[in-house]
Amino acid sequence: MPLYYEFHLLFRVMWSGKWAIVSPHGFLSSVWRLIPSFKGYSQQDAQEFLCEVLDKVHSELKYVLSPPLVKMGDSLCPVQEIIPESFEGQLVSQVNCRKCNHKSNTFEPFWDLSLEFPERYQFSQSRTSLSEESCHITEMLTKFTEIEQLGAVYSCDTCNRRRRSSKAVIRTEATKRLLIRKPPKILRLHLKRFRWSGRNHREKINVHVDFSQDLNLRPFCYLSSDEDTDLTTEDFMYDLTAVVMHHGRGFGSGHYTSYCYNSAGGFWVNCNDSRLELCSADDITSCQAYIMFYTKRTLNRSVEGKSEAQPQKRRSRRITL
Repeated sequence: MPLYYEFHLLFRVMWSGKWAIVSPHGFLSSVWRLIPSFKGYSQQDAQEFLCEVLDKVHSELKYVLSPPLVKMGDSLCPVQEIIPESFEGQLVSQVNCRKCNHKSNTFEPFWDLSLEFPERYQFSQSRTSLSEESCHITEMLTKFTEIEQLGAVYSCDTCNRRRRSSKAVIRTEATKRLLIRKPPKILRLHLKRFRWSGRNHREKINVHVDFSQDLNLRPFCYLSSDEDTDLTTEDFMYDLTAVVMHHGRGFGSGHYTSYCYNSAGGFWVNCNDSRLELCSADDITSCQAYIMFYTKRTLNRSVEGKSEAQPQKRRSRRITL
């Protein structure tokens, strides 16, 4: 059976309410058969696993004959597009020539954002002691979208258009910046907790990451002047819906658990293998966040268009991880 079928069957069984414990045996067997790199019982990375599974399911769905439509919010989506429709956003890479101030934009899709910790948590030749203070998730997003100095290596089209063909290509000083052009419906944030600390050795960054149950993505988005005027802060608000934690000291060992928000019941659940337990926001404060899922509050509004959809407000609570 294809992986998407076992995935669909697993969800149907889980949400049927008939069983207290569900074994994903069929799904696991399909993963071992169709994604051989994850076969066996050796330690695997949750982020790599999630990327491989979503990519495989998406590629299989492309070949479904007579595909049905799936309801997403107030709209219908072809089943082949359910993965990108849920997770895909768009980044813009903006290069700015320091000589003529010409800006060149390159657009690329993304399904998740891998966020590095600030410099004070990274090893370098000049830094031997690392900070143990907590950082905020917005600080990591700021680092992701910060301006990068490229040096005198950029071949600017505008500057080179003025030169004679017999002369060498003009290289100018330039800056580069990544911004979010189109926010996805489900924002997946991967915290790069494993750093290289020596030859062939990766260790875990165990510092706390602070974040709230809602996230304003507007400061990290690329907006035209019209969009900046027409769209409100509410159009960029996200609500926390799941957190994946890594328990353990290093990259090659440990255990994964998760916290998931049940929107129908309005409560959080801790998922730990066969154990499911109700929990509160206070319980999440002790976890070790590795992957976070935020869902767009107004699903039918974006930087590319507006609708009359009403936001589903949830009380904001401060969480420290």
